[in-house]
Amino acid sequence: MIGVKEMIRKWRGGFTLMELMIVVAVLAIIAAILIPNFRGITAEAKNSTAKADLRNLKMAVILYQNQFNVLPDDSSIEKFEECLQNYSPRVVDRVPTDPWSPDGSKYHYDVSADGTTFGIWSVGQNGTSETTIGNDTCTFGANADDIVATNAATISGSTSGGVI
Repeated sequence: MIGVKEMIRKWRGGFTLMELMIVVAVLAIIAAILIPNFRGITAEAKNSTAKADLRNLKMAVILYQNQFNVLPDDSSIEKFEECLQNYSPRVVDRVPTDPWSPDGSKYHYDVSADGTTFGIWSVGQNGTSETTIGNDTCTFGANADDIVATNAATISGSTSGGVI
């Protein structure tokens, strides 16, 4: 019969190399399954954030236009933000940061030459803007994934991001 001291000595030996290798292999398999899923969740969250922000900004621009019969100033994002802040009742306090922007900049805003069509957009997952606002048109580049809120009647090209 094995004594208590011998059992304790045997237990103090620790894990074998094979047991440790099995644990590491199982953890690697679990990580390989979970990491791609988290990347997809992050992209979905950024898209949802951008779409919600753009809906709010679009509503603010429409309310501003209804009150003042002109679209907010598009000479800079700061001027655009200032116009929205001066509107009462205030719909948005500030133009949020674009979640897809690689440098942390705000959403893009542009008004057509005739002053009737506007577009507010996120650069999308590729981080580049491929959107142009014209007289009653919104045009996307060949590889556009921008997310756009606009009042344009005509959409040219296509975007994988979406139009609001």
